[in-house]
Amino acid sequence: MKKLIIILGLIVAGFSLKAQNQQAYINAMVKGLQTLGAAQSIEDLQSAAGQFERIAGVAKDDWYAPYYAALSYTRIGLMADGISTKDEYIQQAKQHVDRALELQPKNSEVKALEGFVYLAQLAADPNTRGQMLSPKVMQTLNEALAMDKENPRAMVLLAQMQYGMAEFFGSPVENACALAKKSEPLFEAEKQGQSFDPTWGVDVSKEMAQKCNN
Repeated sequence: MKKLIIILGLIVAGFSLKAQNQQAYINAMVKGLQTLGAAQSIEDLQSAAGQFERIAGVAKDDWYAPYYAALSYTRIGLMADGISTKDEYIQQAKQHVDRALELQPKNSEVKALEGFVYLAQLAADPNTRGQMLSPKVMQTLNEALAMDKENPRAMVLLAQMQYGMAEFFGSPVENACALAKKSEPLFEAEKQGQSFDPTWGVDVSKEMAQKCNN
C-alpha cells in the first residue's frame, strides 16, 4: 500500500511538473510573439530571435520556436546594411527554418517561410543572385501552395516575386496582382491571438495592393 501511495504521488508530481512546463512554454511564446509583433528595429528583432532560440533549446520537438526565430532573423536580414551582414542573419534564419522543416516537413507555413528566407537572400544582392535564386524562390513558394492552396503568406510572397520579375522583364503584372488580391480575404479571415499559428504578412498584402492600384 505504501509503495502504491508513493507511485501515485510520483505520477501526480509528474503531471504537475508537465503542466508547469507547458504553462512556462506558453508564457514564453506569448512574450516572444509580443516582442516580435512590436519590433521596430534590428535590436527589437534580435531580442525576439533570442527569446525564440531559448524556447527552442528547451522545447526541442516544437516547430513554432524555430519558425519564429527564423522569421525574426529574416526580417533582420532585410533591414540590415551590407551584403555580408545581411547574409549572416539570413544564414541564421536558414538554420532555424531547416530545423522547423525537420519537425514539420509537410507544413505549408514552414515551407512558405523557407521561400521567404530565399527571397531575403536574393534581395541582399539581386543583380548577382537573381538568376540563381529566383527559380528557387518560385519553386519553394509553389510547393507551399501545393500543401495548402489557401495559405495567404505563400500566396502574397509568390505574388510579390511574380510582380518583381514582371517589372524586370517588362511583362504585364496582372497575374501577380490577381494572386495578391486573392490573398486579401484570407488574411482578413485569420483570427489573431487564437493560437501560435502564423498570421503575419498583412503588410506585404497591403504593399502589393498599393502597387497594383497605382
